[in-house]
Amino acid sequence: MIETITDKKYIDKFYNWLEPRADVDLDTATSSYIGFEENGKILGVIFFSNYDKHNIFLHVALDTPKICRKKNIQLMFDYVFNQAKCKRVTATCDNNYNRIKKLVEGVGFKKEGTIRNMINRDNKNIDIAVYGMLDNECRWI
Repeated sequence: MIETITDKKYIDKFYNWLEPRADVDLDTATSSYIGFEENGKILGVIFFSNYDKHNIFLHVALDTPKICRKKNIQLMFDYVFNQAKCKRVTATCDNNYNRIKKLVEGVGFKKEGTIRNMINRDNKNIDIAVYGMLDNECRWI
Protein backbone atom coordinates (compact mmCIF):
# COMPACT_ATOMS: atom_id res chain seq x y z
CA MET A 1 0.00 0.00 0.00
CA ILE A 2 1.31 3.44 -0.92
CA GLU A 3 1.64 5.81 2.03
CA THR A 4 1.30 9.58 1.71
CA ILE A 5 3.77 11.43 3.94
CA THR A 6 3.83 15.15 4.75
CA ASP A 7 5.48 15.22 8.18
CA LYS A 8 8.10 18.01 8.19
CA LYS A 9 10.57 15.77 10.06
CA TYR A 10 11.05 13.70 6.88
CA ILE A 11 11.48 16.62 4.47
CA ASP A 12 15.26 16.20 4.13
CA LYS A 13 14.87 12.49 3.31
CA PHE A 14 12.44 13.26 0.50
CA TYR A 15 14.41 16.29 -0.70
CA ASN A 16 17.60 14.21 -0.95
CA TRP A 17 15.68 11.74 -3.12
CA LEU A 18 14.21 14.52 -5.29
CA GLU A 19 17.26 16.73 -5.79
CA PRO A 20 19.23 14.60 -8.30
CA ARG A 21 16.05 13.76 -10.24
CA ALA A 22 14.66 17.27 -10.60
CA ASP A 23 17.69 19.59 -10.99
CA VAL A 24 16.65 21.66 -7.99
CA ASP A 25 18.36 23.44 -5.13
CA LEU A 26 15.63 24.24 -2.62
CA ASP A 27 15.51 25.64 0.88
CA THR A 28 13.78 22.86 2.79
CA ALA A 29 13.14 25.20 5.72
CA THR A 30 10.67 27.16 3.59
CA SER A 31 9.39 24.31 1.41
CA SER A 32 6.52 21.86 1.83
CA TYR A 33 6.13 18.44 0.30
CA ILE A 34 3.97 15.39 -0.26
CA GLY A 35 5.94 12.16 -0.31
CA PHE A 36 4.87 8.72 -1.44
CA GLU A 37 6.36 5.49 -0.07
CA GLU A 38 5.63 1.82 -0.35
CA ASN A 39 7.25 -0.64 2.07
CA GLY A 40 9.76 2.03 3.10
CA LYS A 41 10.83 2.76 -0.50
CA ILE A 42 10.28 6.27 -1.87
CA LEU A 43 8.21 6.15 -5.05
CA GLY A 44 7.78 9.86 -5.64
CA VAL A 45 7.67 13.31 -4.15
CA ILE A 46 5.97 16.63 -4.84
CA PHE A 47 7.81 19.67 -3.48
CA PHE A 48 6.32 23.13 -3.15
CA SER A 49 8.74 26.06 -2.97
CA ASN A 50 9.12 29.81 -3.35
CA TYR A 51 5.65 30.51 -1.98
CA ASP A 52 4.86 34.23 -2.09
CA LYS A 53 1.14 34.17 -1.18
CA HIS A 54 0.23 34.43 -4.87
CA ASN A 55 2.32 31.77 -6.62
CA ILE A 56 4.05 28.57 -5.61
CA PHE A 57 6.56 26.49 -7.57
CA LEU A 58 5.92 22.80 -8.04
CA HIS A 59 8.70 20.19 -8.37
CA VAL A 60 7.75 16.57 -9.03
CA ALA A 61 9.76 13.37 -9.40
CA LEU A 62 8.18 9.94 -9.72
CA ASP A 63 9.68 6.50 -10.12
CA THR A 64 6.34 4.93 -10.99
CA PRO A 65 3.13 6.02 -12.69
CA LYS A 66 1.21 4.51 -9.72
CA ILE A 67 1.52 7.94 -8.08
CA CYS A 68 -0.45 9.63 -10.91
CA ARG A 69 -3.79 8.67 -9.43
CA LYS A 70 -6.68 11.08 -9.29
CA LYS A 71 -6.62 11.31 -5.47
CA ASN A 72 -2.91 12.28 -5.47
CA ILE A 73 -3.40 14.91 -8.16
CA GLN A 74 -6.34 16.31 -6.20
CA LEU A 75 -4.21 16.33 -3.05
CA MET A 76 -1.50 18.32 -4.83
CA PHE A 77 -3.89 20.95 -6.15
CA ASP A 78 -5.83 21.09 -2.88
CA TYR A 79 -2.60 22.10 -1.16
CA VAL A 80 -1.80 24.75 -3.78
CA PHE A 81 -5.19 26.38 -4.17
CA ASN A 82 -7.13 25.63 -0.96
CA GLN A 83 -4.52 25.39 1.77
CA ALA A 84 -1.83 27.80 0.47
CA LYS A 85 -4.54 29.96 -1.18
CA CYS A 86 -2.40 30.57 -4.28
CA LYS A 87 -3.80 32.19 -7.36
CA ARG A 88 -1.33 30.32 -9.60
CA VAL A 89 1.16 27.47 -9.59
CA THR A 90 4.31 27.29 -11.71
CA ALA A 91 6.07 24.14 -12.91
CA THR A 92 9.13 23.67 -15.08
CA CYS A 93 10.60 20.69 -16.90
CA ASP A 94 13.22 19.72 -19.45
CA ASN A 95 11.82 21.03 -22.73
CA ASN A 96 13.10 17.94 -24.55
CA TYR A 97 11.39 15.44 -22.23
CA ASN A 98 8.08 14.91 -24.03
CA ARG A 99 6.74 12.32 -21.58
CA ILE A 100 6.77 14.73 -18.62
CA LYS A 101 5.49 17.59 -20.78
CA LYS A 102 2.53 15.41 -21.76
CA LEU A 103 1.86 14.63 -18.08
CA VAL A 104 2.07 18.30 -17.05
CA GLU A 105 -0.23 19.39 -19.86
CA GLY A 106 -2.55 16.45 -19.17
CA VAL A 107 -3.32 17.68 -15.65
CA GLY A 108 -4.14 21.13 -16.99
CA PHE A 109 -0.99 23.25 -17.01
CA LYS A 110 -0.51 25.65 -19.91
CA LYS A 111 2.91 26.13 -21.45
CA GLU A 112 3.94 29.74 -20.97
CA GLY A 113 7.35 29.68 -22.59
CA THR A 114 10.84 28.26 -22.79
CA ILE A 115 13.97 29.41 -21.00
CA ARG A 116 16.95 28.60 -23.19
CA ASN A 117 20.07 27.01 -21.67
CA MET A 118 18.58 27.21 -18.17
CA ILE A 119 20.33 24.11 -16.78
CA ASN A 120 23.72 22.61 -17.48
CA ARG A 121 23.56 18.85 -17.00
CA ASP A 122 26.59 16.72 -17.85
CA ASN A 123 28.18 19.65 -19.73
CA LYS A 124 25.09 20.00 -21.92
CA ASN A 125 22.85 23.06 -21.85
CA ILE A 126 19.18 22.20 -21.34
CA ASP A 127 16.18 24.34 -22.29
CA ILE A 128 13.43 24.45 -19.69
CA ALA A 129 9.69 24.65 -20.44
CA VAL A 130 7.73 26.89 -18.06
CA TYR A 131 4.13 25.94 -17.25
CA GLY A 132 1.48 27.73 -15.23
CA MET A 133 -2.01 27.12 -13.95
CA LEU A 134 -4.38 29.68 -12.48
CA ASP A 135 -6.78 28.79 -9.69
CA ASN A 136 -9.83 29.23 -11.92
CA GLU A 137 -8.35 26.82 -14.49
CA CYS A 138 -7.88 23.91 -12.08
CA ARG A 139 -10.39 21.11 -12.68
CA TRP A 140 -9.11 18.97 -9.77
CA ILE A 141 -10.61 20.86 -6.84
